[in-house]
Amino acid sequence: MDIDKTQLVKEFGLSVSRLAHRMIHNQELAKEAAQEVWVEIIRSIGSFQGNSEISTWIYSVAKRTILRYAEAERTYTTMEINNHFELEPIDCDGAEGEKRQWVKEKCDYCLTAFCHCLNNDARLIFLFREIAGLHYEQIGHIMNLKEENIRQILTRSREKVRHFMNNNCVIYNPQGNCKCRIRKHVMAVDLDKEYNNLSKAAELVAFYQKFDKELPQKNYWEKIISEVVTE
Repeated sequence: MDIDKTQLVKEFGLSVSRLAHRMIHNQELAKEAAQEVWVEIIRSIGSFQGNSEISTWIYSVAKRTILRYAEAERTYTTMEINNHFELEPIDCDGAEGEKRQWVKEKCDYCLTAFCHCLNNDARLIFLFREIAGLHYEQIGHIMNLKEENIRQILTRSREKVRHFMNNNCVIYNPQGNCKCRIRKHVMAVDLDKEYNNLSKAAELVAFYQKFDKELPQKNYWEKIISEVVTE
């Protein structure tokens, strides 16, 4: 089967990078994982027989690789996450004009941390749905689970992530008793007002997608992909 490798990268590269970014808190490991996903995809694309959607095959490769890297991390307990927000406030080291970007990057870091209240499989299912936008049947095929189980896991995962964000994110819940370490900076740059239309009543996916669109795109594969494609 003749498949355009470069087109695959253009179509799925950013999505795989976002999965690695949200799945793995250590961003050096996330970058390495995303790059390895593409090395594996490009080198084994000849084995794809067309028995499933090409996207299902790609995300199955991503699942195996990213989960292996995620083993180096662990699920955070409720106490650990809450203790983090009890730490001393932190300040922006950059110029005043850079503060808004700094605040968004810190909030983006927290969005990844909130996902870690889920175990690795549940977190990946959550991200396949919320970040990659895969349908339930496709996720079930990738994870080797029934669609009914995927729906159950996803429902519980959404509730758990929403619970942590409701308690600890002043942007997600401006009326909450958030003790965020950068709360005063979030308020100073009016980030809570900017995200007002994405309040806790909104779908989590809208929250994650807004950060993904506004912050610099994390195309972790760009450095190595030209070498791999031309092999």
